Amino acid sequence: MLYFSSSRKITFQKNNFLCLLLRLWKHAISLFKLNCGALLFFSSIIVCLSQAATAQTLRLFDGQGGLANLAVNIFAQDSDGFLYVGTETGLFVSSGGDFIRQDKPDGTPFLNITAIVENTDGELLLASGEELWLRRENQFKKIDFLGKGKISLVSSGSDFLILDGNGPIKAGGLWRIHHHAARTAFEVTPLIDTYPDNESLLQNPLLNRRLTGILTVNRAIWFACETALCRYDDGRVEVFDTRKGVPEDSWVAFAKANDGTIFARSLKKLVRISANGIVSVENIPFSTPSYFQNHQNSLFLIVAVDGSVLTPGNESLVSRSAAGYWDEMAWPSGLVPQLVTSGFYDRENGVWMNSPGRGIIRLAGYPFWRTFRSNDEIVPERVSSVRYDNLGNLWVAASNGLFKYEWNEKTQKQKKLLLYVNINNLSSLVRTADGAIWAVEKGKGLVRIDPSTSKIRKIPSPNPTTGALLLDSAGRMWIGTFDGIIRLDDPLKTVPYLPRIMALSGRRINQFCFDQFGRLLVLSNDVLFQQKSGEEIFEPRIDVSNFDIGEGHSMAISPSNDILLLGSKGTIRKILLPDDGEPTVSVLDGSPKDGRITTIFRDMRGWIWLAGSQGIDVLTFKGWAHFDSGSGLASSRIITNSISEDEDGSVWIGTEENLVHFINQDFLSPLPNLHTNIVSAQLGKSNILGKSSFWEVGEQNLHIHFVAPTFVDNGNVRYKYKLVGIDNNYNESSYATANYDDLNIKKIIFQVQAFDLLNNRSSSSAVMSAHSAALGGSGSRIIGWAICSVLAFMIVFACIYKKMVGMRQKKIDMAVRGRTRVMEEMQAQLLHQSRIDGLTGLLNRRTSLDELDSLISSGSPRDLIAVALIDIDHFKSINDTLGHQGGDYVLEQYGHRLRQSAGSGTLCGRYGGEELIVIFTSFMSVEDILSRIVKLHEHLREPMRCLEVDITVTCSIGVAVFMSGDTASQLVGRADRALYKGKRKGRNCVVFDQ
Repeated sequence: MLYFSSSRKITFQKNNFLCLLLRLWKHAISLFKLNCGALLFFSSIIVCLSQAATAQTLRLFDGQGGLANLAVNIFAQDSDGFLYVGTETGLFVSSGGDFIRQDKPDGTPFLNITAIVENTDGELLLASGEELWLRRENQFKKIDFLGKGKISLVSSGSDFLILDGNGPIKAGGLWRIHHHAARTAFEVTPLIDTYPDNESLLQNPLLNRRLTGILTVNRAIWFACETALCRYDDGRVEVFDTRKGVPEDSWVAFAKANDGTIFARSLKKLVRISANGIVSVENIPFSTPSYFQNHQNSLFLIVAVDGSVLTPGNESLVSRSAAGYWDEMAWPSGLVPQLVTSGFYDRENGVWMNSPGRGIIRLAGYPFWRTFRSNDEIVPERVSSVRYDNLGNLWVAASNGLFKYEWNEKTQKQKKLLLYVNINNLSSLVRTADGAIWAVEKGKGLVRIDPSTSKIRKIPSPNPTTGALLLDSAGRMWIGTFDGIIRLDDPLKTVPYLPRIMALSGRRINQFCFDQFGRLLVLSNDVLFQQKSGEEIFEPRIDVSNFDIGEGHSMAISPSNDILLLGSKGTIRKILLPDDGEPTVSVLDGSPKDGRITTIFRDMRGWIWLAGSQGIDVLTFKGWAHFDSGSGLASSRIITNSISEDEDGSVWIGTEENLVHFINQDFLSPLPNLHTNIVSAQLGKSNILGKSSFWEVGEQNLHIHFVAPTFVDNGNVRYKYKLVGIDNNYNESSYATANYDDLNIKKIIFQVQAFDLLNNRSSSSAVMSAHSAALGGSGSRIIGWAICSVLAFMIVFACIYKKMVGMRQKKIDMAVRGRTRVMEEMQAQLLHQSRIDGLTGLLNRRTSLDELDSLISSGSPRDLIAVALIDIDHFKSINDTLGHQGGDYVLEQYGHRLRQSAGSGTLCGRYGGEELIVIFTSFMSVEDILSRIVKLHEHLREPMRCLEVDITVTCSIGVAVFMSGDTASQLVGRADRALYKGKRKGRNCVVFDQ
């Protein structure tokens, strides 16, 4: 029995009589097939879904309706966000709250669920024992297929693939389920036809090897084929065995990463095959839990969005980072490591685990956040800053003192507390050239710590310090006080006390920062100052009191050199300070607007972090992402000015519960879009969800239930809904129900849309349209069918006549086209050869510069155009080592990768020799361009196989953005200067022209 409906639109065209009659007939037939008892149960369990509980960082689902102490065979999630759990005794589904059992159409439970998969059409296929059941249009139907053993399922586009048991294909072990030509039914056919007289098929290793696992990646299908791995793609089978670096072993677990990398494991080994076929094998440095010694086929791999892997090990789970470091999985406080028999990584960055005796567990935030915990008697409280010293130890400034920890950089695991200094109200840790750690003791002065000797020296200030501290490129220290700026010119020199005020006397200094042109900005309570050419002259540029944001609290500089200013009222303003003219002030698009922000911070990647009482909002080049206790943080309440960053780009956040470490330095995934589903619609005693019904005429009550599946803080989801003809405006509610009393209507059109206010995401509208079949009498139906018949005859006659005329004209057209085709092809070929570089397949230099010149001359001054020059590092040594054939191959591969991943809005060319050029157009911001270039740089550096040798060829990239007045040559020249800077910095980098 079904308990939810798709959010796809179910509407009728008002004026299309033919379409109306056909749909009335279709829904009238389906009405008689409904099970009334199922409908009553259907409406009762929907209420459970509409009362979904708020997700926590750690959630236990033990004891819920049949889930307690049962082995979970499979987790799965559909495109709408519903999560499925398959067990021995049933199929359970959740939209963010409790799990509800979903049964077969006859009311009996699905037993022994071993596989669940969804295709691109949103259809769901599950294996229940040796039976297959397909969910299509929200109804389960049994597929005419009877398995011979354990069934494994994968999807390939709109098709499904079945691996039945462990037999080879010739024993009927591999099948394809696909739509019938009319798409009214499904057909089950062998994936590979076998014929005795076809020698190539008989030599196919899939025909005679035992198959124990299946996985699809794009069009390719991977199999665990006895002691090797096999890839089937468009009739061709490639075997990865000892000859290709895959050792002989029983490979029983498969997983794939977002970049196309394949992982497979046995009891003791993990094999990794990159998208371009490079194989690497490593031993798993942890013993496998004893449970899997007897249940080897139950081994599993979970690949997170960053490429890290979770798998059973050391009596629980172990993880392998994307960089290749192995470690035991960190369990939340109060929960001891335990056996996990199945796992799953959902689309909202949560890990689902089944632990016998405890039930289902969801751990949020993996792999982004790790909570810093200490088992020592004294622990940091209200952490405000974190810094490494030059010995690799970790220093933590907190409200109750200064802490020094021994730290393992590879595993990011704390070892032990080395030092505790009882100094209160410390903040703003920095490290000077001599390796000393400095901190501000608020209201008093500076504190200097020598990491090697742990000697501490206090330097009092003549004026109370605010906590603002900045170390400039010259090694000077800028200190903010309640009465102005103090500058310590030589921190390496011992001084008994800080010097006196050097500028802005009488102003409370809240923060310093440098803009992208190296100019010092100083924020006081009411004015933003900018340093002039004279070092002690600060020009007032912005009157903060004009913005209605309160006093100036803190600021950050965006990658586009905008100033993001935070006021004491918790509101952000974006400010552009031109060299000439008045500043421009605007609102930061997409930022939280309810005044809860207390902290703003920019990291070295250019990401903007906004924190406050309801978690953290991060603005990356991909957009906004929100994090709180429901998505991995130890607490949603972030301490004011408690976000800091290490030299390696690691971000630390102080919360009211614990210190949290953002361990994924290169990637932060925004949450997926919501999908609103209308799950029940009851008018009186009739279920009218998308159906034509003979409902009773007269006043009746309408009850509609809907849901937006999410496991991330779904208590903040709001709904806007409207019943057309009844509601003049949209209603807003936090409840997933809509009730209308005493309705007397014959047609219902209901619209609903979900909004996640905290996570800055919304769904498309779900629409339900239904009307009473009593709208038309029997006489009307007879007339309607007569009209349909006449129309159908006229349409068929017109089609036949048109086809006859068309065939005659087609013969004439074919004769004309035959005479001109050869000339057109020759002209196209000549034009192509004059524009394209023959080796790389990219535009040649002349065409690239012509295109750039055309873009500049024809575009608006505000159009965003950028040029990236790419130089292959040490190309001469490649020619010397591999010969010119190897050099040509590298250029050819670089050209192929540029064409493959540069994407829309770009023009790619060969500038000359080993230099390539990419022209960026049609981008909304510089941040979007930089994000595309960083991805491009990573893709170009991926290993390639040349002359049977695996090589890694790096490149340097110089980038310049079009400025008013630039010619094509000037723009390319600035990109070339940036490229030269990159070479001087050591190559293998991206340099942006300033």
